[in-house]
Amino acid sequence: MLRLLTMKAEAVVVIEKLIHGGEGLARLSDGQIVFVSDVIPGEKVRIQITQKLGDYALARPLEILEPDSRRRKPVCPYFSSCGGCQLQHLPYERQLEEKLSIFCETLERTGRLSAKELVSGIVPSPNEFFYRNRLQFHVHQETGALGFLKRRSHDLVPVRECALAAPEINQVIEKLPDIPAWKRIHPYVKRVNLALSLAERKVVLLFWSQLAPRQEDLAEIFKELPVLKAIYYWIKGRNPVGPFPENAEDQGRRRMPIPKDIADTAEDIFLWASPGVFVQANWDINLSIMAYLKEILPLEPGKEILDVHSGIGNFLLPLARRTTCGEGVDTDHRAISDARENADLWDLPEVRFEVSSAIEALINYLKEARFFPLVLLDPPRGGCKEILRFLPDVVLEKLVYISCDPPTLARDLKILQKFGFRIISIRAFDMFPQTFHLESVTLLEKTS
Repeated sequence: MLRLLTMKAEAVVVIEKLIHGGEGLARLSDGQIVFVSDVIPGEKVRIQITQKLGDYALARPLEILEPDSRRRKPVCPYFSSCGGCQLQHLPYERQLEEKLSIFCETLERTGRLSAKELVSGIVPSPNEFFYRNRLQFHVHQETGALGFLKRRSHDLVPVRECALAAPEINQVIEKLPDIPAWKRIHPYVKRVNLALSLAERKVVLLFWSQLAPRQEDLAEIFKELPVLKAIYYWIKGRNPVGPFPENAEDQGRRRMPIPKDIADTAEDIFLWASPGVFVQANWDINLSIMAYLKEILPLEPGKEILDVHSGIGNFLLPLARRTTCGEGVDTDHRAISDARENADLWDLPEVRFEVSSAIEALINYLKEARFFPLVLLDPPRGGCKEILRFLPDVVLEKLVYISCDPPTLARDLKILQKFGFRIISIRAFDMFPQTFHLESVTLLEKTS
């Protein structure tokens, strides 16, 4: 384990570049690397070194001696302490430039890829603020306020508004802590999930509790927050308890709309999503990725698609409207239940969904000698290194890797090339403006 040293030394440095994580890289007079938050490449900054970790140091800016001409004041009053955002001090166009640069450097350094030839740019978010349709919060045990963890800390920063959250979610963040019923409940609550049902612009409140709340308290919270669609709580077991009220519209499930031109349907349609089930947080960018997949994939009737991390059918179903068949697997039984109902709603009887881990599903396909012309990967942040060796025997033509973490993407692409896949194209999508996080879509083809 690296020895951690606490330091209070000051220094003046020039920021060389931003790195994955959103911090600026600079060098001290002795050549040691130091990472500084809230800076822009080219700026001259007086810093205070806060920690030394092995061969590098961490620092915070004390004064921007020579600021970048495009530096802006963050819109969020919690920016300097909350760990949720890293880039609010950059204009949005500059954020896109820096994120694309970091992305390409990561692919080149970790994956040994020619990023300039492969990456076809970055798709911006239509909204740089108030775009998130879901957020998870910690709960302040004394006040009941919702909040996020402080940067490089487990300390909680209570907030009354989040500049990334949809306006309806912000209504709940602001008002919930002041409701008497919540003051009685919150000492037993550790986490809160707020998720917007976009079709009606109503919020589903889900919280994790050590004790079952009284029905009277849930009724008071629901009455005081007209923006709520339903309340659920999770104590233990596979499913949350709810909805409250029992007659909540759609049983409290979210309806996420898909335009007819993306869904290939006669009218606009939607996807069901149960409380707590994963849904992409920036719905506009999610729709952009759906449309992009339809552009780059050879879709025709009878060409079966396998979606290895299918969730509620978010990517598989719009594609299957053209192929008419497909299969999705996911470990979340509730997401698979939603996906099956969504397949019925979309009139896709030849699209099947099964509860399974990715590795178990791929091993079974190998045993059954089943192959798929098109395969989608949309793994969690840690990537999917453990399943890559099975893909050459399952994929017949094209493989799509949808990633939310550039370092693990670069690692996995390097491995996939060794297994006989060739990278055709890579495109970045800014799913999370104001943060260092970046989504991307990589198209590969099987060559051997």
